[in-house]
Amino acid sequence: MAKKTITNIIDYLIWRGDLTFAQDHFNEVDALVLSRFSYMDMKDILYNDKNGMTVAKAYELYSANIAERPKFHDQDPELFRLMAGSLRFGDLMLMYHDFRFDDDSVEQFSTITIKLADERYFLSFRGTDDTINGWKEDLLMTFDEEVPSQTDALEYLDLVATNTKGDLFLGGHSKGGNLAIYAALFCKDEVAQRIKGVFSFDGPGLHKNIVKDIDKKIALPLIATYMPQSSFFGKMLSHKELQVTVNSNASGVLQHDIYSWEVVRKDFVLTSEDTAISRAFDQAFHDYLEKLSRSERKEVVDIIFDAIGGCDGDKMEDLTKHFVGNLLKVMKHMNELDEEDGKLIKEAISILGDSLKDSIIEEVTSHIPFIKHDTDNKNEL
Repeated sequence: MAKKTITNIIDYLIWRGDLTFAQDHFNEVDALVLSRFSYMDMKDILYNDKNGMTVAKAYELYSANIAERPKFHDQDPELFRLMAGSLRFGDLMLMYHDFRFDDDSVEQFSTITIKLADERYFLSFRGTDDTINGWKEDLLMTFDEEVPSQTDALEYLDLVATNTKGDLFLGGHSKGGNLAIYAALFCKDEVAQRIKGVFSFDGPGLHKNIVKDIDKKIALPLIATYMPQSSFFGKMLSHKELQVTVNSNASGVLQHDIYSWEVVRKDFVLTSEDTAISRAFDQAFHDYLEKLSRSERKEVVDIIFDAIGGCDGDKMEDLTKHFVGNLLKVMKHMNELDEEDGKLIKEAISILGDSLKDSIIEEVTSHIPFIKHDTDNKNEL
């Protein structure tokens, strides 16, 4: 069955692009557009440029060799083109673009600031890119209270705040949303008082050890996480901020793609609850965190990426291009693990598998009227 056609942020730009922010105020869909903008490859255009450049000018330079530029989504260049040609975004100033990548410290970080009208700034944090290093940093969040990109985000917010005046907005998609939240919560109070909104789009939460006193943070009431009904990434780790569920026309984990999110006029189309598969993944990930110690989780990540390290290429795309050969290499590596490491990997797989199975069975049987559910979540006829 074909996917239902929906209006998304591309349609929003076509429909709303002729209105400036003075004519129609900044909204949540604008935040998604600007959050996605940090995925554009512009290292050679305005890296560390404090003076700034308009979106329109940046696109002119970007498009000169667009075919050779890496892109993270097929619709990203179209998003950039429509922004550049619109009254709403074309004259906005881009500045303070930063990019950092380090294999040794497992760091993948990229961000850019977009100056809105009247001394207002939107700090856009890029999510995980296609590098294996970027994905490994994501998994570090399962056992480290702070990862390198979070430290980078906090330093970056301080840099922009020091060199600007006025209101600050922060946002990002995927890991970028996590970075926006982290920076807003742990910045200096004088910076936090300037923050007027924080937008995380299907970004994971924070490590449970650092959310204990989150309620006391100035920025918390200004933070919102938007996630699709079958969110997996956005459900990871701990959330204390407002959570909003957005309708997506994709299936399962593919709903992480923000171009599948439904927009009508200048609002997201909201849905009342998440799906069974999202709840099942949420429970499985929770069980994984609870049943394995921090050191065991670290060891699992090291084993997985040691195996991937023997594959061809350093990007996820490379892994899929040579899928069969790389899969055989990973399997060979896993078969050669010593007894202790092999046992740990099997335990991790067992925890995730059993939890998914139990969650799905519970979800299915909960809708069967003649099955009774007791307080221990056990099913009885």
